[in-house]
Amino acid sequence: MHRRRVAAIWLVTGLLLAGCGNRIEMNELGITTATGFDGQQGDWTITYQIIIPPAMSSGAGGSSGGGGSQAAVHTFSAHGKTIREALAASSRDNPRKLYFAHTNVLIIGKQAAETGIEEILDTYYRNPDARETVKVLVANGEARDYLNKLIPPEKLPGRALSNILQKNKQLSSYYPSVSVHQLALGISSDSGAAGVPEISLTGTDSPSLESATVYQQTSTSSKLKISGLSVFQKAKMVGTLNQNESTGISWLTNQIHLTTISYNSKDDTDVSAFLVRNAKVKVTPVKEALHYTLKVKAKVAVGEFLETTTHEDLLKTQNVKKLEQQAEQIIRTQILDGWKAVQHLKIDLVGIGNKIHRKSPKDWKRLKESWPGEIANMDIDVDVKVNLKRPGLFQSSFSRLLESEDE
Repeated sequence: MHRRRVAAIWLVTGLLLAGCGNRIEMNELGITTATGFDGQQGDWTITYQIIIPPAMSSGAGGSSGGGGSQAAVHTFSAHGKTIREALAASSRDNPRKLYFAHTNVLIIGKQAAETGIEEILDTYYRNPDARETVKVLVANGEARDYLNKLIPPEKLPGRALSNILQKNKQLSSYYPSVSVHQLALGISSDSGAAGVPEISLTGTDSPSLESATVYQQTSTSSKLKISGLSVFQKAKMVGTLNQNESTGISWLTNQIHLTTISYNSKDDTDVSAFLVRNAKVKVTPVKEALHYTLKVKAKVAVGEFLETTTHEDLLKTQNVKKLEQQAEQIIRTQILDGWKAVQHLKIDLVGIGNKIHRKSPKDWKRLKESWPGEIANMDIDVDVKVNLKRPGLFQSSFSRLLESEDE
């Protein structure tokens, strides 16, 4: 009986101990906050930006820091014929196991974007630690150069870039915030296209951003900023849109959350700024005799005046109507600029192919072989309605107020 008890105790103890055999301590993990891909098939360079926990807890090198000299991240690169080989090669000079569940942003170098990203997406989807919600950027150059840069006042550059994308989407709508999943979904859809924000370095002293002493400065001459929209046809980058063209695409894809429209009066004597708070855009491809026409209806249901120097009396309906019409013209121009850009590139960044396929499968079967080249032959009909509901607490401009006092 005693022997049975001893054997049972040893058996239970063995089972409990076996459950901890493959554990990994937190201080053995290299938690990545950003990853960069450079090169092409057969020659890859992968750059990892990993968090340094002691620097985070001590407050060194960041917005809550006290002038510390240690950066909160460390970057290193690994090379390989394949992406997975480069990942395995990282173990030769990195003492920690890389952990990707907390990655905030994925940066693709320009060469990698132009030669094809299918291998990047394939590897990413096969990694059980990777998240499909990670934001994607295209670097105007090599991705590793951008991952070496710090972004004051934030401690983690990867998280800062992700926040920049999100704030841009919420406050200006100039560029979309695109995840790995959205990118893969876009280039594998009937339209076969996707737009990814492009990041660039401004200024002349970019090496200064690679030292933690940058947190001790009140201003930096160089910054990382979103500078354009990289356009992908299938897996390859085929062009770049500027801010105005990208905003037009945001209108055409109903991705306007908040955006500010500034415009001059007809004689250029006055300037006004108009905030779009709630916009709804309906885009419908309509079959005509020879080809499809794109019908666009944009309705700005809630508009708000931010500033104006107009001398018109804003209490009069006809004067408000004039301002609404000016805003409508600006929005129409932005939409047309975006449309002309995709027509020039012959790329379906608006998702027209998806709409035609759902609405008219037979037509799509006929158009599929020549798509998206057919976009160059399409006409567009744009109808914009702006309703200025909030002229602000100040009914007249300050310029008009001063003018009336002089009289």
